[in-house]
Amino acid sequence: SPLDDLLPVSMEMREEHRKTRIAIAIALDRSGSMAMPVAGGKQKMDLANLGTAECVKLLSPGDSVAVIAVDSSPHVIQPLTDVDDVTSIVSKVTGIQSMGGGIFVYEALVAAGEQLANAEQSTKHIILFSDANDSEEPGDFRNLLAKFERAGITTSVIGLGKNTDVDAKLLEEIASLGKGNI
Repeated sequence: SPLDDLLPVSMEMREEHRKTRIAIAIALDRSGSMAMPVAGGKQKMDLANLGTAECVKLLSPGDSVAVIAVDSSPHVIQPLTDVDDVTSIVSKVTGIQSMGGGIFVYEALVAAGEQLANAEQSTKHIILFSDANDSEEPGDFRNLLAKFERAGITTSVIGLGKNTDVDAKLLEEIASLGKGNI
């Protein structure tokens, strides 16, 4: 799938039984900067929502997903659940709107990690959608990502913007330390 190049895990859709299932927690920046327009008449928030919806559609029964919208605090849109009702999950995701304030990156990672802490799947992954020009409050993300690594949780980042944006290096470091991709 197109996501295979971004994630350190396979998102391939298969019919046969998979021995390894995945649990994914997706944290989306819903700060005010996500209302910025992008090409095609969309906003950054629309891109994050669509990316999340497509990720959910690629999952199979037996996989689990959680979705968290983050500004200055995390808001659990979908607690970690088995992917049995894709339509319902996608409906929740596509309704996320930019609400103002800033994204607190550390809070986003903590909330995503909490969702994965008790997941039964052996593969656990966080996907962080964040504005590369407005990612705030990273906190002690280095120690947090080290803790995640010990717990078997990897982290990838989808930075909305350009690699020259002010917070692009932070997002790159999060993905690198999280043993994921950006």
